[in-house]
Amino acid sequence: AQIAALSVAGTVTVSYSQTVNFATSPSTTKIDSMSLKTGSIDIALSSDFKLNGQIVITIPGARKNGVVFSKVLPLVYTGTVPVVANPSYDLTGYTFDVTNGGTTYNQFVVNYNITLTSSGTPPLTTDVITLNQSLNNMKFDKIFGDIGQLTLSPDVDTVEIAIFKNELGTGSFTLVDPSVKVIISNSYGVPIDAGISQLDGYDPPASAYSINGSPNPLPIFSPNFSQIGQTLTGSFTLDKTNSNIVQVINNTPQFVIYKINSLSNPGGPTNNNFVIDSSHFKVDMEINLPLWGTAKDFTLMDTLDFEMDQTISDNIEYALFRIYNLNGFPLDINMQVYFTDSMYTKLDSLVVPNQLLLQSAAVSSTTGMVVSPTQKTYDAVLTKTRFANLKRAKYLLLKAGASTTNGGNTNIKIYSTYKLDVKLGLQVQFKTKI
Repeated sequence: AQIAALSVAGTVTVSYSQTVNFATSPSTTKIDSMSLKTGSIDIALSSDFKLNGQIVITIPGARKNGVVFSKVLPLVYTGTVPVVANPSYDLTGYTFDVTNGGTTYNQFVVNYNITLTSSGTPPLTTDVITLNQSLNNMKFDKIFGDIGQLTLSPDVDTVEIAIFKNELGTGSFTLVDPSVKVIISNSYGVPIDAGISQLDGYDPPASAYSINGSPNPLPIFSPNFSQIGQTLTGSFTLDKTNSNIVQVINNTPQFVIYKINSLSNPGGPTNNNFVIDSSHFKVDMEINLPLWGTAKDFTLMDTLDFEMDQTISDNIEYALFRIYNLNGFPLDINMQVYFTDSMYTKLDSLVVPNQLLLQSAAVSSTTGMVVSPTQKTYDAVLTKTRFANLKRAKYLLLKAGASTTNGGNTNIKIYSTYKLDVKLGLQVQFKTKI
């Protein structure tokens, strides 16, 4: 009938529609509309007709600046068949209604109107037009609808408590007022229900201390349609009044480990969700450790490279190291410096054992604050024999044991205004031939 009409009228138009389905994960996701940041619809066309014509490609549900997507693809017969065309049409900036006229979701229709014009050569009944379409490089800017129930939680994460990482020995350490603050950021336009499935202080290799007191559900706020692009935050703090954080921190864990379990749309299906390409759900943690408490036999150690100039050491008779300090901190510090060889075998030490190198400043018994600093001078003499033994030294091991004032039995406060003034002088006697 269409060939007959073409023969009589000299032109014929045939319409064809194709429904494009979006496969979503999970399958319960129902998209109503979306804006594309990038994308294209690519056509591969082959026509056996020895006729001219055109194909008008229209996507009724796609609009840009209020104008429906519509493109004209010309068919030009130049004497050979098949007539081939491979156009690519940019979809950047288009907003798609994917409800197919409000009847469904995750679908839109592409319409093709094919018009052929007679050139005097009658078509054959075997002539066909083959058209393939593909959607490529599809990236969305915004999506609206129902994203379904998704788990949005991050993996297990950790916060390092660096102050405890170099701790040695079995010293005790207490803080009076530590706290943990959890900040939750969300820019998904989606209701989210979340809870903490793990919140532990952790000390490798296997010591874990559970932190209790977290609210359930967590305070998570979601932006509405007037707040698209905004990030809303909620937070809560665990302190000595509502949790066991004091006991956990006083076990000196090196890390706090946490895991959040969350679910979108906990109340079930809704058509009021939106997601933009920069949407995120994020959980941050801050550990606040005011230096207010006690320390007893708390030991720290570090290693430094050391190598003596051989030409100088051969002529030295003795050396006097003088250490002067003005201590404005409420800490008694015993310190030792060891000289070791390349295998860390101890060759000598600098400080005579049982010497309190830094004596605590005077502290108010009522406020825990320093009221006056203390001064001390310490001399260490290295003889020629000891110096000769240090020729093999490659490292210095620094070891310090600290206790707060009154043997670690009084709570003290450390402020940024406290100062420690340390001066090191070296007096050397040597012989040389002139």
